[in-house]
Formats: sequence, C-alpha cells, structure tokens
Amino acid sequence: MGKYFGLLKYEANTIIRDPVNVYMFLFPVLMLLMSSFWFPVLFESIDPAQEARLKMSMLLVLVVILVFGTFFLAAMATFLLVEQKDESTLNTIAVTPLGASGYLKFKMTYLYLASVVGNIVVLQGTKLLARDKYTIMGIRVLDNIGISHIVSFAVVGGLFTPALGLMQAAFAKNKVEAFAFVKGTGILGLIPALMVLEAFQGDMQYVLGVFPNFWAVKGMLLQLMPVGHTANLSYPAYLAIGGVYNLILIIAAYRFFLKKAQY
Repeated sequence: MGKYFGLLKYEANTIIRDPVNVYMFLFPVLMLLMSSFWFPVLFESIDPAQEARLKMSMLLVLVVILVFGTFFLAAMATFLLVEQKDESTLNTIAVTPLGASGYLKFKMTYLYLASVVGNIVVLQGTKLLARDKYTIMGIRVLDNIGISHIVSFAVVGGLFTPALGLMQAAFAKNKVEAFAFVKGTGILGLIPALMVLEAFQGDMQYVLGVFPNFWAVKGMLLQLMPVGHTANLSYPAYLAIGGVYNLILIIAAYRFFLKKAQY
C-alpha cells in the first residue's frame, strides 16, 4: 500500500508542476460555477413564453455539463502520459516491481475516480445551488434525478476518461500532437449534442451511438426531460450499454498504448 501512496504523491507533484494540468484537474469546480451561476443568466435572458427555445438552450447546456468534465480530465491524462514518454520515466517504471502495466492501471484508476467525483460534484452541486433556475413551464428538471441517478451516471460516464486518455497518448508522439488530438476529440465530443434535435429523437439516435459518451448522456437527458418514444430505452439500459462499450474501449486502448510505448 505504501508504494501506491508514494506514487500518488509523485502524481500530485507532476500535476501541480504544470498550471495547465492544475486547470484541467480543477475544471469540475469551474463547471459547477458556470452551471450554477452563469448558465442560469442565459436562461433568464430568454422569454419563458418561448418554451421551445428555452428547452433547446437548456438541453444544450445540460449536454455541456454532462460531457466536458470527462474530456478535460482525459486531456490531462493524455498530457501526463505523453510527458512521461518524452522524459522516459515510463521506461524507468517498467523495471520496478510495479511494472509499466501496474503503474498504468494505477494512473488510470485515480484519474477515473477523479472524473467520477467531478461529475458528482457538478451535478449534485448544480441541483443544490440552482435547481430553481433549470425550470421549464413550472417544472424543475433537476428534480427528476436523485443521487442514485447522479452516482450511476458518474460511474459510467467516467469510464470514457481513461479510454480517451490512453488512446490519445498512444497516437501522440509529443505534446504538440497531443494538443491537436485533444482539440480534435473535444470537437467530436460535442457531436452527441445532436441528440437534442428532433431528427435524432427516434431510431436515428442510435447513429450517434458510435460515440462512447452518447449512451450515458442520452440516458441522463431522458431522465431529466422525459420524451415518450418507442425507440427509447430505459435509463439503466442506456447506462449498461455505455458501460460495456467503454470497458471494451479501455481494454483496447490500454493494450494499444503499451504496444505503442514499446517498453
């Protein structure tokens, strides 16, 4: 157990050494402030009588809240792994008792847990601080989710953090390429936001299912704003599919990263 505490201390020092990493690690706090105080200002600028416009704006904001925390922590994971490849510290760790694979599992585990905690803080914090602001036609949408929904979403949604971080780090040869990958995947990460459009409310929604973050986000959105359609699955079903999909991606990305790192 002591070796893991030592590694955790090493990881903390690595993170705080770079202001960019610190910003990414603390991004959930920034997101909580935005979701509780800044986004509600946007809603107040919309005439409550314009229900369709208000609902669309609120859906898009909720997608941003549900998606971006995962991507920022995945970006941090990418930069940390690429930095260690550049400094050859992974090769040094490879000859220790923990081994490269053991260290990689440890690193992805604490980043995953950070993603889970971040999602819980943002969702539960927004519900506590601004539930009245997320109201459509007198209905507070955040009242449709309880702590069980928030925790289950965080557990499943957080799986995308290590999967994406490992995959981006495997392809990136340096920090410049890592930044390009992070920027590109960040844009792609917003594609599931198309699920708020009418065209993707029925069977067409599953076209977006190729994106791993679609499943958990779709399930949570339907829980927040139920839409009756025969093509929709239950909340647990969306999360189950998303969980299995992301676990497969983590295993594949983990093996691919070790292969590309060439220890």
